[in-house]
Amino acid sequence: MATWLPRQLPGLRHLHRHHAGQLDIHVVSESHQPRLQALSRRFGLTLEVVPEPTAGARSNRLVQGTQGELLIFPSPQYGLPPQWFSRLASSADDWDALLFTPPPRAWRPWQRLWQTPATGTLCVRRDWFERLGGFDPALDRQAPQDLLARLRACHARIRTLSG
Repeated sequence: MATWLPRQLPGLRHLHRHHAGQLDIHVVSESHQPRLQALSRRFGLTLEVVPEPTAGARSNRLVQGTQGELLIFPSPQYGLPPQWFSRLASSADDWDALLFTPPPRAWRPWQRLWQTPATGTLCVRRDWFERLGGFDPALDRQAPQDLLARLRACHARIRTLSG
């Protein structure tokens, strides 16, 4: 089971309760895991098994079965920022993708040597996601960073919201 999921579930439960008609929320796994299913159920969410080998392929397959115009991919490194959906809903319509990043930390030069910067929670309009062909199905944890790089290369309007 992903060790980051418990940090995300309280925020997802809040969304499920307060914005149920506006959002499709999916907890995804590549195989059936009773512990993950119980944890998802405890927070009022449903586990979906998508038997694909990478996160990029699983996310692409899941997006095919949804209807939403906004696609939100929470970061595995960080919990969802407080009130992030309210900030998303209230932000102007002048963006193609939003990137929610954690509050800035003190920069440590040696971290660049062994850590790839985390992407943060990524929200992409469906038309841009489909225009770029979705995530690279060969990529796992790097899939969101790759999609973000391709959005930038295509001059999509990307806004970054911190904290």
